[in-house]
Amino acid sequence: MKKVLFLGIFVSLVLTGVYAVITLYDSNLKPGRMYQTPAIRPHEEPQLVMDKRTIADTKSEALIKELLKTDFTLKPMGSALLLAKGEKDYRAFCFHCHGPNLDGLGTVGQSFSPLPTNLTNERTAGMSDKELFAFISYGGKKAPALASSMSVESREAVIQYIRFKQKTTL
Repeated sequence: MKKVLFLGIFVSLVLTGVYAVITLYDSNLKPGRMYQTPAIRPHEEPQLVMDKRTIADTKSEALIKELLKTDFTLKPMGSALLLAKGEKDYRAFCFHCHGPNLDGLGTVGQSFSPLPTNLTNERTAGMSDKELFAFISYGGKKAPALASSMSVESREAVIQYIRFKQKTTL
């Protein structure tokens, strides 16, 4: 009888310890957990409406490639509305992998090996706006091509937002 009681107490202590360790790990995990990712639930907020020019067709890739051959310069920054649009579009398309601090530690991105690109590091800050635009448009090894999902204005606004965040962190 004493053995069964001792065994019950021992198992209870072990399970309590495991639960405490998991809770401590979850509360101190830097990138967060998937259930903490901001999401738009049906009827909670209006869904983002895609620009009609973002629908993929046979000409879209050719048009983007032609655009990249030309001199690409961003519109002058400074507009609070442009930065707000850039932040909103970043949260809709990039946040889940690159995270709130643009460091590649988003809730989805933390499951990749290697982690997604840290958008505030010196290598990314050294990229031209044209290179960033092409990377967002065509994607990378694991990054999706967003040319058919984001309008040109949205991609430009995201680049402006990234540049703004790079200035504040570097």
